[in-house]
Amino acid sequence: MAFDIGATLEDMLSAAGNVLNKEAPKVKKCLRAAMEAEKDALAEIAKARLDDEITDEDMQKQIADEKDALRAALLVCQVKSKVAMQKAVNAAADVFSNAVKAALKVI
Repeated sequence: MAFDIGATLEDMLSAAGNVLNKEAPKVKKCLRAAMEAEKDALAEIAKARLDDEITDEDMQKQIADEKDALRAALLVCQVKSKVAMQKAVNAAADVFSNAVKAALKVI
């Protein structure tokens, strides 16, 4: 059996995709939690502006504060995303390594 890079790349893509499909719900759950954590604060900002209790400038300052809070919360999600990507890369690399080893056994 000769080494087929095209078939190997397809297998690598499949392996990486399977890992990402498995990990995606964890990242999505993290994103949802981060957004939910901001929900009440954002609702209060909207209510205050709509009730004319704060100015546009005040609202923009408060939104900037909430963006910082959301950015911090999303750092956790970024780590989860990086872990998922590393698992996908590892799965693809394993497929490649195994394909080369299998080709060597045939030669």
